[in-house]
Amino acid sequence: MPKIVLASGSIRRESANAAVIATVRRLLEQRDESYEVTELSLRHFPLFDEDLESDGGTPELLAAKAQVASADVLIISSPAYNGYPSGVLKNALDWLSRPGDADRAPLEGLPTVVVSASPGPAGGENVQPHVRQILGNCGAALIDCEQVAVGNAIELRTPEGVITEPSVVKALDGLVDAVAGHLAATPQEAAA
Repeated sequence: MPKIVLASGSIRRESANAAVIATVRRLLEQRDESYEVTELSLRHFPLFDEDLESDGGTPELLAAKAQVASADVLIISSPAYNGYPSGVLKNALDWLSRPGDADRAPLEGLPTVVVSASPGPAGGENVQPHVRQILGNCGAALIDCEQVAVGNAIELRTPEGVITEPSVVKALDGLVDAVAGHLAATPQEAAA
């Protein structure tokens, strides 16, 4: 069963990006295909520190790295903080770019998709090239798909923590289609 890891670049519980991730999760769960879907919490990543890395890291950090290393796809929803990704997202990507088990970094070769959301009308679209560049520098493999930037996302967030606006759901469903297409075209032995 393909493993998909979802990550919100904002650690605020009621963030726009958490709503995007919850909506993507719901769309994945509504598919006929079976996926193992988990969420990666960026709260458990300490500030990047090579001394801590040399000491073996923390149990939470090691678990997070193992979670991403075992994924077939990573989907990230990034906020735009002054046009750049959040510090917690950048910090997590720094950790995930470092070798883990079998001397392979969890992000190395990992198929990845980036979406963004913000309270503003542009939806943080200006952050996506920066996140993609960081992911490329980390060795991730970006899945080709239409860019999705969810504007006015706080207003669109329902009390249940998802987005139900039809145009946004359609755009996110297109992103999920791209992920499903990638997984269908990738033999599971090679994706694991």
